[in-house]
Amino acid sequence: MRVLFLTKYDRLGASSRYRTFQYLPFVKESGIDFDVKPLFNEEYLVYKYKYGRENKFLTLERLFKRIKTVLIDSWKYDLLVIEKELIPYFPPVFEYYLKLIGKPYIVDYDDAVWHNYDNHRKKIIRLILKNKIKTVMKLASVVIGGSEYIIEYAENAESKRIEKIPTVIDLRKYNCADEKKEEKFVIGWIGSPSTSKYILRINEPLARFTKRYNAVVHLVGFDKRLKSKLLFDGKIIEWNEHTEVDEICKFDVGIMPLEDGPFERGKCGFKLIQYMGCKKPVIASPVGENNIIVKHGFNGYLAENSEDWFNYLEIFYHSCEIRQKFGKNGFEVVKNFYSLDVTKDSYLSVLLDILKEVKI
Repeated sequence: MRVLFLTKYDRLGASSRYRTFQYLPFVKESGIDFDVKPLFNEEYLVYKYKYGRENKFLTLERLFKRIKTVLIDSWKYDLLVIEKELIPYFPPVFEYYLKLIGKPYIVDYDDAVWHNYDNHRKKIIRLILKNKIKTVMKLASVVIGGSEYIIEYAENAESKRIEKIPTVIDLRKYNCADEKKEEKFVIGWIGSPSTSKYILRINEPLARFTKRYNAVVHLVGFDKRLKSKLLFDGKIIEWNEHTEVDEICKFDVGIMPLEDGPFERGKCGFKLIQYMGCKKPVIASPVGENNIIVKHGFNGYLAENSEDWFNYLEIFYHSCEIRQKFGKNGFEVVKNFYSLDVTKDSYLSVLLDILKEVKI
């Protein structure tokens, strides 16, 4: 049996790396033959992160390659696993094509991508594509979602089968030394250029806190073009897959601010899971999946306003004991619910179930 994984990115894209690539060794061990064909490759992402925009020629090249893959190569496989959608900002004609030729597919989401369409500023996009993702979900053999918000949308789309599999980490890669060597209290954030804007929402409490206390803010993967908008002296650190855990280990507390918008409600709270995997206490905005991951007063705090952010930072600053206690509690949450060892069997069973149906 052969499976084709149609990811959005290659390993450089965090969503594809954690939603697909980290499961592939287990897929191989199960005896499934597979190929992976990303929509956008590393060259595309490097350009986008560097210049803050797409390379139009490269984008078109990758889109045409994806179309060729669907129309020609998909015949060679028994099952397709699609990340989000086949072609962004295009009607679901290729998903209908797979249905027409009897090719089953699984679709996986870690973001509320339908809001790219139903909340788009252009009326024509809203008109043509507002129900696209519902169609993609309804045509799928299985919808996998990483958050409750996504699961609810899939239910409204009348999907045949829905599975919640959160975005998880391999705990074997998340080991910190017992003692942190930084002299200052480190408030840490990890993300990408596209999520850097959320830090600006807590500009004022971070500026006030770092001015009053011996503290510094580490921003891993932050968009350097936004540095001039920071009201505090943040240390911007370039993201690297091989050093991200080492950087998180330097944190005293991990933060995840968000705005309470439709798209944000679909997020899977992954950076919180990364922090907790390193036994760090967390502070997050009470939006979407954050409300499930963060047990307020147990492994972290949910901050509703600037005063909350400042006060909760103050609690962690003054008490190493509370930091350690919350960190250990958070680690147990990850170990029991958000680790690769917990979800790998569920992921494999979804694939194997559909492949059995194909064989029959």
